[in-house]
Amino acid sequence: MNYLHISIPALEKCINPKSYGEICVRCNACGRIDRETQKECAIKMYKRQLQEQYNFDGWILGFEDVQKKNIESNIVYFKNKIAELEVENE
Repeated sequence: MNYLHISIPALEKCINPKSYGEICVRCNACGRIDRETQKECAIKMYKRQLQEQYNFDGWILGFEDVQKKNIESNIVYFKNKIAELEVENE
């Protein structure tokens, strides 16, 4: 049996790193699917990415210090994006 998978490409300004550059994961963080819920979807995506930083366990021997700095930076970034979007969403 053959299966056909049809998807739509990610937009040029896609903000979801899980879209793999060319495959839209339909998170709606960009508003492509529903403009009215775009900000809610973006907040949800950023919260998921923030949680991934807290749960990170892919430590590489010898690079832990760099990884910790990157995680700290990512946490600040995601918290700021969430706060920014929550203010806009009010």
